[in-house]
Amino acid sequence: MYRLLFILYIMCAVSVPAFSQSLSTPFPFTFKNTHTNELHNPAALHSVFQRIREGKPVRVMLIGDSHTRGNFYPRSVGSTLQARFPNVEFSYYGINGAWARRFYEQDMIQRVSAERPHLVIVSFGTNEAHGDFHESAHNNTLDLLTQRISDRCPGVLFLLTTPPGSYISVRTGGRYTTGRGRRKRTHYATSKVRNERTERVARNIVNYGNSHNIAVWDIFTIAGGPTHSPSNWRDAGLMQADGVHYLAQGYQLQGTLLAEAIIRAYETVAPKGSQTRMMQPPTPQEQRPNASVKGL
Repeated sequence: MYRLLFILYIMCAVSVPAFSQSLSTPFPFTFKNTHTNELHNPAALHSVFQRIREGKPVRVMLIGDSHTRGNFYPRSVGSTLQARFPNVEFSYYGINGAWARRFYEQDMIQRVSAERPHLVIVSFGTNEAHGDFHESAHNNTLDLLTQRISDRCPGVLFLLTTPPGSYISVRTGGRYTTGRGRRKRTHYATSKVRNERTERVARNIVNYGNSHNIAVWDIFTIAGGPTHSPSNWRDAGLMQADGVHYLAQGYQLQGTLLAEAIIRAYETVAPKGSQTRMMQPPTPQEQRPNASVKGL
């Protein structure tokens, strides 16, 4: 019953015209330690917001791994943005299992540049957090990715996103066998624990954005941080059993939140009826869930 109500809630949140949106789609009531859904350094998107304000076409492209390839997340981003900004043209491309470094290869640079984007949303980190992560190598990847896209798309801006969180499997002790003869297999008892490397990846993405004047959407912190992400998503029934991927409702919620953070940044940096001004983002504060989703 709760799952059905949440699906209906997400559908309504995505389909409501942006002029009537509150820009504060709530997390499910079970979420803990959430923070205000806002961008780091929104002023870095000033020139894109100025184009929107002037009514010029704005091409936004989202690139990422399997969560982008699966369609639910990017389509939610695109539909929410376009409901508020009719002059936004949205495209996306994702590859299952991709790391950010896959996209600085020439075939990917060509694919991105063919869209002639004004803004590229770079949404990686989950796979990096499941590998041997080194901050210096990650920074070098982001350097090459942003520079090669910029070389082909002069004036393009970037928005980095952090991974939302995931689990890894660890052995918990005993082993057992199944089958006989050639079909005999050895199995080990395992359990899923929070992938602590996600925090390192997220922190590095935020630090990179701050040091390179690039906007960042830190969904890892917004949705609970190291103490409650990814358990918030899992406990709300929005994560798949593998502890890495999300259900459609989870991806749709993430996409809506990202788009709302961009819209909120636009309203902050370029308020209607006044000259476009640049502001620093406020200090994140705890987000209180909407009572309408209590019990989900």
